[in-house]
Order: sequence, then C-alpha cells, then structure tokens
Amino acid sequence: MTDGRGRVAAAVAAVLLLGGTACTAGAPEKADPAPPSLRAGLLTADRLPQGYTLNTSEVESTTTRAPSATSTYVPNTDPLESMPCSELGITSFLTTHAKPLEDVAVGLEREPVGDDDFGWGGQEVLDRYPPGRAAAVLDAVRAAVGRCAEFSTVLFDGSVSQESATATRDGDSLRVRITSMPPPDGVHPWVDETAFVRFGDVVLTVQQVGTDRPTDDLRTVLDAAVRAYRARAH
Repeated sequence: MTDGRGRVAAAVAAVLLLGGTACTAGAPEKADPAPPSLRAGLLTADRLPQGYTLNTSEVESTTTRAPSATSTYVPNTDPLESMPCSELGITSFLTTHAKPLEDVAVGLEREPVGDDDFGWGGQEVLDRYPPGRAAAVLDAVRAAVGRCAEFSTVLFDGSVSQESATATRDGDSLRVRITSMPPPDGVHPWVDETAFVRFGDVVLTVQQVGTDRPTDDLRTVLDAAVRAYRARAH
C-alpha cells in the first residue's frame, strides 16, 4: 500500500487544487457580523494553533474560486440533491454543487511528530451566499449525507472501496464523516471529515484529508478558524 505520509501529501495537493451542516431554510434573517472582506476571515499564520502552518507548496496560500460578491447569483445546474456520493469526501463540493457568491480558501498542514504520526493536512474554506441561502445549503448537505449512508467507489486501480457517511448536527454546525473500507488487501479504514459552521450568510468549512487513526486535528483547527473569523467580524 502507499505510505501513509505519501497519501496525506497527495491528498493535500488534491484538496487544494480541487477547491476544497444544518439549519432550517426560511425567510432571510439578519446577517451575523462579518469581516470587512471574506478573505480577512481566513486563518493566517499568526492565528494558527502551535505546530500548524499554511500550505503554500502547491498553490497560493489563499485562492478565490467564485465570482465576487457583486455578481448575479445563479444556482448550480448540478445541485447537492443529485451530487455523486463520492464527492462528499475531500473535495470542496459546496463550490461545485451549491455555488456561492464568493469563495476563499487556505491550505493548512501539520508536520509529523514522531515515527507513528503521519501529520495532518486539510483546508479552511469560507463561502458567502445570498441572504437566507446558506441555511438551505446546509440542509441540503445533511440530506445528501442521508442519501449516501452507504455507497461504493471505484478506485484508480479498478478495485472497489465500500464507503459510509454520517452527519452530526449541533445548532448551526454540522460534521460529516466518510469512512472508507479498503479492498481486501487493505489494512485499516480511512476517514475523511468535514466540519461546517454557519455565520449568517457565510459557511465556514474545515476539511481534513483521509487518516487511518483517530486525531484531534480537525477540532483543533476548527476552533482556531472560528475564533479567527469572529475576531475579524464587525
């Protein structure tokens, strides 16, 4: 099998190049305070937890992959309701299947500590939606996870990986966990996790690439990302 550290490195590159819940939709609500610009709400080097760094090896440390906030909003023609289950993993599926008005992202990583640690890799994404739309988007994410509770993915070598998806809701936040059972010659299941937090019309997402062991990295980075966003909101 591919070395764990190699898999993490490759997955970090993929998540950065590719891109990258739940509330009740209803009448537009008063937006929560937001940073003066969406990019200003992202994690920066001085706000990262100890041991974590910005990943600038494959792309710029921040990227914008959506129109500006002044653009006309056009719903994506391939919505979350019909999104392939395989895209619930490490890719930034919101920017593809629930296109935001504005989207910025930053790559994040932690170097391995000791021989038994593969390090950590992922990204933070901020997506801004029209008034009232963000809640509906997160409802759709939760519904997609329910639809994709069990599915299979054909790997590059033609083997099939059995997948399962679960979602844990807590108010305006959602954590999605994808567990991949490897083919018969594999050893451990791999887990991809994505955490979403809604601030008014903005969805903050922290994505973690696959790991085959329990880790607190996602929670650590998510907590730091939420603090950084709130600190820069007015």
